[in-house]
Amino acid sequence: MTSQNMRTYLLDLPVDAGATVADIAEAIGRKDACTTASNINPGAWATQKRKPEYVQHLKQMTYVMADGIGVSLVYRLLTGRNCPRISFDMTSMAPPFFERLERTKGSVAFVGSTPGTTQRFADKLLQSYPNINVVLTDDGYGACEPKIQKIVTLMPDAVIVGMGVPLQEAFLVKLAAAGYKGCAVTCGGFFDQYLQAETYYPRWIDQYNLRFAYRLYKEPQRLWRRYLIDYQVFIGLALRALIAKWLFRKSQDPVAKDSSDNGANRTNA
Repeated sequence: MTSQNMRTYLLDLPVDAGATVADIAEAIGRKDACTTASNINPGAWATQKRKPEYVQHLKQMTYVMADGIGVSLVYRLLTGRNCPRISFDMTSMAPPFFERLERTKGSVAFVGSTPGTTQRFADKLLQSYPNINVVLTDDGYGACEPKIQKIVTLMPDAVIVGMGVPLQEAFLVKLAAAGYKGCAVTCGGFFDQYLQAETYYPRWIDQYNLRFAYRLYKEPQRLWRRYLIDYQVFIGLALRALIAKWLFRKSQDPVAKDSSDNGANRTNA
């Protein structure tokens, strides 16, 4: 199964609704191509308005997955097809990814966050996955080119980038263009989340899909704008699309049309 066969568009942004965590994990260690994966959450549509190049970077990803129950729900309502939530955290994509690296004794580079964070992250991760070979830890500051050159020289099996949107997507595009062969994924704020707690979300929060509310509670200063302002762009676009779909279906409903025609005939009579 390839991403090209699964790619669809949700409100003008690409989504690979048929992609699975296994598809991405299985790309770890492959040296015949560069497999890139990122996610879109409801804030992606606000980013698209501010940074038009963001869409082009997403289109160049091998996989683009729905990060957040809101994106998955709107996709299903508009298309009638399921779209699983896949996010790089310990409730979704991260455990299978690290288990694959652990099992194969694979090599990995961590890039992102503030100076020293990825090294502390690696130290903690290795307590649970001691066979992973961490070949590079670097922060998300400064020019990308030296970081990319290090990665291409080391050619690790996997690269995990947590620079935030849209910088991390641009980094993956440049990494692929520089000749990297392997599996490169974005992870947003995962490095910091993992350092706070290996299981960031309480089980009941994850069960009832309240991750967005929990993150806002935990990180209000960093996330209030994203949730209370940026997400409104997605909500507005989604509501308009859903209303347009409802009106179209109503116009195609033969029962409704017959009722309307009969009413018109009675009026004419």
